[in-house]
Amino acid sequence: MRAIVLIAVALALVQGAAGVTVTVAMWAGEGAAENCVERSLEAINYWNQSPDGARFFINVIPYYSSADWRYVLETGRDPQTGQRIDVIYVPGGFHPEWHWDFDWVSALYHAQIDLGIGYVGVCAGAYLHAGVTSRGGIGEDVFVDGVTAIDGNRGEGEVPVLLYENPLTPPSTWGRVFQYVYANGPGLGPESGSVIVSDREWYECVSLDGREIKVTVRGVGQYLSTVEGWAIVLGRYYLRRGNGWVPRGRFVLFGVHPELTDRVGAWKFLARSLIWAAGYEPLERGVSTGSSSGAGELPVITPIPVPRSRRTPRAS
Repeated sequence: MRAIVLIAVALALVQGAAGVTVTVAMWAGEGAAENCVERSLEAINYWNQSPDGARFFINVIPYYSSADWRYVLETGRDPQTGQRIDVIYVPGGFHPEWHWDFDWVSALYHAQIDLGIGYVGVCAGAYLHAGVTSRGGIGEDVFVDGVTAIDGNRGEGEVPVLLYENPLTPPSTWGRVFQYVYANGPGLGPESGSVIVSDREWYECVSLDGREIKVTVRGVGQYLSTVEGWAIVLGRYYLRRGNGWVPRGRFVLFGVHPELTDRVGAWKFLARSLIWAAGYEPLERGVSTGSSSGAGELPVITPIPVPRSRRTPRAS
């Protein structure tokens, strides 16, 4: 299996040479649903074989061991090749973090804030980033990202989602309703202490072990039935430097399953989310960057331990 992955990495570097290669570390071990992993790879392969793949080629490296996953989060690189990781992707499943035998909360803070790596989470991956780590733990929140799960675990089927203006889907999709596969995913909303900017934008300023952090969040897709809250949100971390904020890692969270939805537009939505999380603007002509991890413009910051329990709201 690993040999196949290494060959895929080499091919990705060659094929992505004309444009940009976005390298994605995907958790595929215990706690990740096999169909979610396989369908994610199919959706990304569809993207790579389309004309869009010539601009942004997505190279996915699956990880199955907790030790390798820890190395990725702590160093931002593949443990065997040393290749830089642009995005962490956690697909659907059931509490994959239960199978990570290290302090993944601190490691994920480090990856997103210190290293500036992007994150995309679908269903279980969204619950994880929203801080839900116990069975049925709606309202639990052990991870600071401006987002919390306000609803969820509402069965399986399809749900209608209203898309708003966003950098991930074409303008022709804004203001329209699309059906998405749903499988007990979260309904997302602002964390306690967030400052509400509008009916779909908010931010949160906190102190994490002495560092001043700001997280901005925007609702992208809203559930219209079955589940309360947002089905899709995107966000970004910022770190206080003097009188300003330095942009760090981006993230996209899906309560629904774009990879399981039998629609090309949904598959492209997932692919563009990975590209955007890497720091690029997938809908703009040419290859532009939003100065996140994919840009390589931000200095790596010395890691600082972040205890799970230390979360102090701060004024903006």
